Amino acid sequence: MIGWRKTLVYQSKDKTDWEKAQSLLTERGIDMKAWNVEEPPMAGCGVKIDPRIFLNKNPVPKVLYKIEVANADREQAQTVLKDQVQPVRFYGFFG
Repeated sequence: MIGWRKTLVYQSKDKTDWEKAQSLLTERGIDMKAWNVEEPPMAGCGVKIDPRIFLNKNPVPKVLYKIEVANADREQAQTVLKDQVQPVRFYGFFG
């Protein structure tokens, strides 16, 4: 997939759902790039302090799990994942 144009087809904070999405795409033979990244805190004064630590009673997961596929495989990947895993959500300040 190096050099291909890619599309984000999955993003979640649920690791088990992410693994399920990977297995569904692998079963169909769709080439993908799966990775996880820690969501950065809001920038500004005191950027090292993550407001989610003291604004929420329950701990908020900060790791985002993502899957990208080539643009040519986008529709097929979305069809495979539809109603099988959580829909793509974009997480903001309060996740």
